[in-house]
Amino acid sequence: MRTTAFCLFGVALLLGVGGCAGVSPSDNANFQAVVAKSVSPGMPFVTGIKHLVKAGFTCDDRGSAPAVTCTRMRQNILPYACIQRVDLKTDPDRRTIVEVTPEPIACAGL
Repeated sequence: MRTTAFCLFGVALLLGVGGCAGVSPSDNANFQAVVAKSVSPGMPFVTGIKHLVKAGFTCDDRGSAPAVTCTRMRQNILPYACIQRVDLKTDPDRRTIVEVTPEPIACAGL
């Protein structure tokens, strides 16, 4: 009987700790603030990318499309991680940022 109770407790603990982690409103607010501080519409494209990279983002700007996605991975002590993503749209010549769209933080765990 003890073994069964111990196993049920272990399963419940794993499900509680390893399930999809919630993102608090303050996490999203902090992320929005980092993005707003780093990049804004009207900013030169190269400057915006430099600021986002300095803030820990990885941007793939090798293509010629006017849309660029930058991501940043956030690890946690618990077995889950979160991805922060911001989409940038530029003018056709890729000189100026026209639109900045921070996406909701996405988290996943065991």
